[in-house]
Amino acid sequence: MRLFAAVVPPPEAVGHLEEFLDGLRTARPDLRWVPPARWHLTLQFLGECGPYEVERQRDRWERRALRSRPMQVRLAGAGAFPHPWMARAVWVGLAGAVDAFSALAADDQVPHLTVARTRERAELSALVDEVAHYDGPTWTAHELVLVESRLGAETGPRYRPLETVPLGEESDRYGSWALPG
Repeated sequence: MRLFAAVVPPPEAVGHLEEFLDGLRTARPDLRWVPPARWHLTLQFLGECGPYEVERQRDRWERRALRSRPMQVRLAGAGAFPHPWMARAVWVGLAGAVDAFSALAADDQVPHLTVARTRERAELSALVDEVAHYDGPTWTAHELVLVESRLGAETGPRYRPLETVPLGEESDRYGSWALPG
């Protein structure tokens, strides 16, 4: 099974970003816009994992989460991979406790939430410039989610949360998040 670890923004942050992107989605129907229900900040893409590796990753991310604390963050700014003038993905960045997020993430993961993709590399610098002005509301990340990703040719990936892990000791009083579909 394919896995990744992520932090998921709350509905208020998702709604704010969705409203900001509404006109851009209309203006750029050539892009494959990621549905808001799939938005997440990747901590690490783990790839294909067998049953023993799934258990090992559960233990690993539980330990990482316990060493962390809830963090105040907001979605802000933008970029593209691999670079705006010939990109395959447009993303919104993270502001606030970026150092705490980066310490939780693995392998120098750039904090980002992918909002659109292209099938072929495309010139996306104008779109990145527009999205770079985005500055969302502050929220507290209280947990991380270990997620199974199933690829689908017609519908795109489908996500299923395997484990929701609170960050630090303070977070067990907060609710957990569940990925739709």
